Amino acid sequence: MDGIIRHATELGVRRIIPFLAERSIPRWSAAKGPQKRERWRKIAVEAARQCGRTDIPEIGEIASFAEMLGSARKGALGLIPWEEEAGRGIREVLRDPRHDGTKSFHLVIGPEGGFAREEIDRAHGAGFLAVSLGRRVLRVETAALAVLAILQYERGAIGGADTGRPL
Repeated sequence: MDGIIRHATELGVRRIIPFLAERSIPRWSAAKGPQKRERWRKIAVEAARQCGRTDIPEIGEIASFAEMLGSARKGALGLIPWEEEAGRGIREVLRDPRHDGTKSFHLVIGPEGGFAREEIDRAHGAGFLAVSLGRRVLRVETAALAVLAILQYERGAIGGADTGRPL
């Protein structure tokens, strides 16, 4: 999680919400939540300073899967990469004219064991789109960085004029 927070901060994420899914490893106790959150906040501050970012992403409290889904901001496109999604790739979604003006995203990444079918169904019910990242099954930290880099590229922050807007 430390590395994900560091790199997500460098790539412009506004908010990170750690959550527990059915197959999450490790399972943090409620008592350790504030300590973990403070550590992650320090990592975000350090990463923001290193990359010249003037704002620091919000690090949310460790949430349940349902709480995390419910925290999506109005107007954000909800995406949940899932290794079993065969019909819709992330590139097709981002290049779909219906999503041309989308500047805000709510990404759901993880856990190492993948999402349970019931979690994907709950995400669909909350308006999220399951997307494929391709044939390879990626580790959570790799998937997080890959999706963030794809979003940055598709929206012009990498490989084009940087708008400076966080995701």
